[in-house]
Amino acid sequence: MLAKLFTYSLLGIDAKPVEAEVDISPSAMPRTSLVGLAEAAVKESIHRIERALANSGYQRPQDRIVINLSPADLPKEAASFDLPIALGFLAASGQFASDLFANYAVVGELALDGSLRPVKGALSMAIAARDQGLQGIVVPVQNGNEAAVVEGIEVIAVGSLSEAVGFFTEQLPVSPLEFSWEQAIEQFGRSDVDYADVKGQENAKRALVVAAAGNHHLLMIGSPGTGKTLLAQRIGTIMPRLHAEESLETTRIWSAVGRLERGQSLIVQRPFRSPHHTISEAGLVGGGSNPAPGEISLAHNGILFLDELPEFNRRTLEVMRQPLEDHCVTISRAMASVTFPARLMLVAAMNPCPWGQGKYPSPVGQLPLVASSA
Repeated sequence: MLAKLFTYSLLGIDAKPVEAEVDISPSAMPRTSLVGLAEAAVKESIHRIERALANSGYQRPQDRIVINLSPADLPKEAASFDLPIALGFLAASGQFASDLFANYAVVGELALDGSLRPVKGALSMAIAARDQGLQGIVVPVQNGNEAAVVEGIEVIAVGSLSEAVGFFTEQLPVSPLEFSWEQAIEQFGRSDVDYADVKGQENAKRALVVAAAGNHHLLMIGSPGTGKTLLAQRIGTIMPRLHAEESLETTRIWSAVGRLERGQSLIVQRPFRSPHHTISEAGLVGGGSNPAPGEISLAHNGILFLDELPEFNRRTLEVMRQPLEDHCVTISRAMASVTFPARLMLVAAMNPCPWGQGKYPSPVGQLPLVASSA
């Protein structure tokens, strides 16, 4: 028998539709084949799926099994295909049947005991399912709040393979999750720092207010201990709150790299990223065989703080030139080219050089600042 399910593969921060096909031939020699440009993490999933089926009380088919992940030219390297493949095993072997496969997409990583673990990019996958015209998407419980942000689609959160089977056989009623913007803002909109914490430094604070009002880039020059980092960490608290579109854009990026906190649905505060000066070019702007966002994209709609600016590698700083001008990062690879958003406020800090001490004095309570717009 043949079973087909809808799922998704993450490319950058975008979710690409994938059709998982499982065909079982009872009369053929027992063997399991996985095709469709699957990377190592996907190929290893066969062993996880077999044990998850057995430990959940289902039978692993002892026949010839062919699993096809279509389209075949799209790389698949995440473990999010575990759940759709496992459901395909059960449906193709006749252990259950469902008419809901055509209406719902499925994503999820399986543990050996049949429970589900969270996947990266659930928000982008929910958006793709809505754009594809599906009725809903089945996700792990840990990704439920994140995916429920998307309007116009049902988000079904399940905790195990058995619960997923119960939903598709309509023996286990599972209500779609509901999302409240007001509740998300109340829960995740509070900051641990406050601009009011800064005492004194009136000239410096005035410069930061002007820079934040116009979203200008900023360079702070001052001796150690004058409060450069303290000020930079609090710039986001005087900037306007993220509106809905900005919040979704930022959350998609953080979701794609798995940086969202457990149970977090949205990023409603402006991100603040402060990479160490030893960071590589790929770590700053993004990269990898399957390109992933870097710090400059994680700071989208927020602040990127480069402390000890002269200590950064010159080539690393040079690769930031185009993203700061175009507000995006484009990374090209042999298989694909992806674009990450990178609209941010760049804040840098440095100590005055020995030759500048006389020209730029930094007594206690005074912090020379230079603000420049991009």
